[in-house]
Amino acid sequence: MTSLERTSRLPRRAMVAASAAVLALAGVAVTAESADAQSRSRSRSATVSGPNHSASRSAEIYRSPGSASVSRSGEVDGRAWSSSRSRSTVATEDGYATTATHTGPAGNTQSRTGQVTVDENGYSRSSEVQTSGGYGYERDVDVYRDENGAVITRGVTTNSGTSASRTVVRTRPD
Repeated sequence: MTSLERTSRLPRRAMVAASAAVLALAGVAVTAESADAQSRSRSRSATVSGPNHSASRSAEIYRSPGSASVSRSGEVDGRAWSSSRSRSTVATEDGYATTATHTGPAGNTQSRTGQVTVDENGYSRSSEVQTSGGYGYERDVDVYRDENGAVITRGVTTNSGTSASRTVVRTRPD
């Protein structure tokens, strides 16, 4: 082995050892971070510029158990825009409830609420959607189960007062 080969191997071995040490430290950092990963936030941004057009965009993202939110904003050729979205789910005594809101770049908003209730005989699910333009509806599903089968009732009512419902009976074969 020449002296050139010997000197070229030493830095390589040192490099492998240093890489292993960095990876080991990163593993410790990831382990420590994952313990605190119950809630986290992050940001993103990008800018593009050309001879005729320019644009920028940014996003703020936050997540925690049961909730999440995202806010986005930007500018295209001097015209600004923004949008946001959020959702929250909480446990209730016998199920859970969810609230969500979305605001688009034009300022239009959509809100949704929902609730699920569970008991030993089945479950009920209701949701309501409303928009800033005045449109909306409420939807309900009730499921009752026993040893003979299930009864499923679904209904919907719009903001204009129109409603519809349907019931389905499913029996178990003998």
